[in-house]
Amino acid sequence: MNRGAALTGALLVTLATPSTWALALATFLLRGGIVIVALPILVLPTPVGLGNLLAPTLTAIVFGGLSVSLLVLIAAIGLSLVAWVVASGLLAAILEAEAARIVAAHEDVVVRRRRVEAGRVLLARILAHLPLVLALIWGTTRLVAVTYRELTNPGDVATPLVWRVLLESPEAVLAIVLTWTVGQAVGAIAARRVILAGGGVFRALRDASMALVQRPLTVLADFWLPTLALGLALAPSALAAGSAGNLVREAMNSPNEPVRLALAVVLFVSLWVVGLVVTGVICAWRAAVWTVAFGEAQR
Repeated sequence: MNRGAALTGALLVTLATPSTWALALATFLLRGGIVIVALPILVLPTPVGLGNLLAPTLTAIVFGGLSVSLLVLIAAIGLSLVAWVVASGLLAAILEAEAARIVAAHEDVVVRRRRVEAGRVLLARILAHLPLVLALIWGTTRLVAVTYRELTNPGDVATPLVWRVLLESPEAVLAIVLTWTVGQAVGAIAARRVILAGGGVFRALRDASMALVQRPLTVLADFWLPTLALGLALAPSALAAGSAGNLVREAMNSPNEPVRLALAVVLFVSLWVVGLVVTGVICAWRAAVWTVAFGEAQR
């Protein structure tokens, strides 16, 4: 089966199983998508505001060192983040497994293990993204160094800072994008092997890596085409919801116009909900692609 037919088939399966839409949306939100979805309703702090917020703490660290209370606070924040990542990762794995089983049942794919292996799915995805962690550490260091140089000794003040930094460190951006792509693809394939075939984590990762090496164009197409579709859906949805959010804020500054405020709120909520539904459908399609591909490999 060519990739066009396979991707179309996965889309038809997705449209035929609406129960996977909410599961896929929840999985996407738990794995970081909540940040993207919440952007239209968030008021981001300005650089001056961030400076006013962080300056006292940074000044205290520079001149007074790390106090016991600050160390306790940092440790508490770190532990909270780890707990959130583990808890959200396990819940996302449970939801991903349920969606994969629904699609597998629709496609008559034989499921060899019925028990949800959330821990194994989470471990497989974490191990698949280890190269991304290394790329982020190296890439962030590179980007920070280039940013500092551009701030202290800019080469072209007419070009925006962000573009100057990206143009001078393309290798860092490329490394991050490539490792993220590999981590997403290998993690998704390995997860299907754990969920549907009941394999071990390391064996699933080995098989997923071999699939990427043997069929790189197929795997990349399965990842990038639905991902690009998700990006194309998220961008206008976020812009529309952001514009509606601005209308709500403006209406809130006019307390004598309740009708205007009500209409702005209805518009904002409608656009936001429509965006969530579209996001859920495309996320379900992205997940179904890997399940359908697993079924093809088993036939």
